[in-house]
Amino acid sequence: MPQPLTIIRLGNPQLSDIDAPGASVDNHPTGMAFYQRSWVGGELGNVEFSHGPHSFTVENVLSILGTADQDVPEGIFKWNVNFGVSPQQADTDEAARARVMSFLAMLRAAGWKRYIDVLDPRLLGRQAWTYGTDPDGLGLYSLDSSYTPTLDEWTAAARYGPRWKFQADGVYLEVVVSRSNMGGFVGKSTYLISVKAQSEFTNYGIGFFSGKREKIMHWKDLIAPELARYHKDRLATEAKLRATGYTIDTTYQDPPIKSLQSPASDTQRGS
Repeated sequence: MPQPLTIIRLGNPQLSDIDAPGASVDNHPTGMAFYQRSWVGGELGNVEFSHGPHSFTVENVLSILGTADQDVPEGIFKWNVNFGVSPQQADTDEAARARVMSFLAMLRAAGWKRYIDVLDPRLLGRQAWTYGTDPDGLGLYSLDSSYTPTLDEWTAAARYGPRWKFQADGVYLEVVVSRSNMGGFVGKSTYLISVKAQSEFTNYGIGFFSGKREKIMHWKDLIAPELARYHKDRLATEAKLRATGYTIDTTYQDPPIKSLQSPASDTQRGS
């Protein structure tokens, strides 16, 4: 019997299905709150991440975890969704690759655009894959979701957590794949996928000022010089890569930060 749809959103916790059977809330003494649910016994979850026209649904869900902080008025600022590549969480490498590529294509169709961290080079296709799966930076770079790796490229990188990053209308996604043989399946590997959906507060505040609570809480006032500094690092890296034969995607532009936009500019963008 199909599991009912569980809807999650960033923001007000009451707008997510936090009271569904099997869900719980862990209120930590520090003021953090964790909204969690796990599916066990072979009945995996179906979860919709609701974000207007960019909403999407994930099947074969093992667990979800939402994070909030009493000092952060926006409510839930991060969701982690963990799911299997199939109901058994296992498949052949070729089939798993196809399922992951299909999931990434679904995100693009829902309006999610590639996001590249401001310090990282703007590369496309196979060059992005080659750079992003290099042993020195494996699992850190945002790969180009429109590029389908060869099977050899896929199996070589899958165990180290290749990732793709997206953004849409002030929300940021990170998709990470992990591969192992712990399930003991013959001719198949265990594939788990993690999707992290986070707000601008998480992406920029926590992302740039991790461990510095006072700066995190005032990230809007501090982020501009940080972005400028890291942008210089990007340009320096791109210059070195260009000299070795890489092509830089100069059409890529960093997304606007909605939290820094005035209501007037938001109105103009929507007109």
